[in-house]
Amino acid sequence: MSSKRTTVLAGIAANNASLFHRIRFIVSDSAVIIDFADETSLLIIRDIEMDRARQAASADRVCCAADFEPEGGLSGDRDTALAQATAECLRRSGETSITVDRTLPYLYAHFILQAGIAIEYSENFGVKERRIKRPGEIEHLRHAQKVTGEAMTFACRTIANATPDQNGILHHDGEILTSERVRSMITAFLLERNFSNSHGSIVATAPHVADCHHYGTGPLKANLPVVVDIFPMDNATRYNGDMTRTVVCGEPSDELKKMHAAVCEARDAGCSAIKAGTTGETVHLATIAVLEKQGFMIVRGDVQHDPAIPNMPHGTGHGIGLEVHEPILLDHAGGDILEHEVFTVEPGLYSSVLGGVRVEDMVLVTETGHEILSPVQESLNWKE
Repeated sequence: MSSKRTTVLAGIAANNASLFHRIRFIVSDSAVIIDFADETSLLIIRDIEMDRARQAASADRVCCAADFEPEGGLSGDRDTALAQATAECLRRSGETSITVDRTLPYLYAHFILQAGIAIEYSENFGVKERRIKRPGEIEHLRHAQKVTGEAMTFACRTIANATPDQNGILHHDGEILTSERVRSMITAFLLERNFSNSHGSIVATAPHVADCHHYGTGPLKANLPVVVDIFPMDNATRYNGDMTRTVVCGEPSDELKKMHAAVCEARDAGCSAIKAGTTGETVHLATIAVLEKQGFMIVRGDVQHDPAIPNMPHGTGHGIGLEVHEPILLDHAGGDILEHEVFTVEPGLYSSVLGGVRVEDMVLVTETGHEILSPVQESLNWKE
């Protein structure tokens, strides 16, 4: 995108990662950042936040809606008033056309268009800036993944060291160990470390794990694999961790051992394929080639298949940063990979009878290849 075009980002920074990435300032109300073609910037924000924003936000000037009151006055609705002020600011600045990203609320587009200002959508606006991680961002992700790994170790050891009853139901501290209970324990563990787990965690076993994004429900059982996927946010930096491991309390079957070995080999192949200049599709093809060579099925989309037969129904991974899922995908049609991007690599196999296996790591694209950030052991046996 040409630096000579005026751009607008708007919304609530706590919910809009692109806006937060640009202004580096969190506020619970809406905010607007205008980057003018002359390379100056203006942040329009609620009046009571202006002093704090002037100290912390990344902007040349900070104003409030009242500074750009249109001829007909401002609405009593706070968000509407901010959108009106944005349009008036652009009008006073002589703008005839602006560039926006995919996140612009239609409320802003409505008033900007009413002011006679054209809007051009750019699919790349802000995307590359977020994809290529700066050194500080990489350290934030490294720390987020370290704490995620600590939570993973805690969860998997809790499951591995549980006590089965005569029916194979796991117990911990005298109570049945369920998917819901382990999720609550993970959330408490993370909260103590100032991490949010607002999206929950996956703690799933057969038969629910056949749906690879099922969060899991009910009692956990001996000798069946449990897929644990933890993806929390560091409240201090707003960067995310994302890790998956598989744990068995008891003795895994030979079929499960074969599944686990294939998934780990596929994960290694995916990581080895990651490098600047290749594509997300190349990485995915390297991953699924291993699984197919080992005799496992790749099932994508609405295709009829036997859920009891182990299969992989998803891509290899995704970008990660201020959001758990960011561009680009390591999947079919996945685009060019750039140096200093960070991805997850997470192949898996799922069966409604045998259970599921997924192993996921966070991977940094380096000058010479890749680096796994904050690695954690990957075996099925987590017993202390």
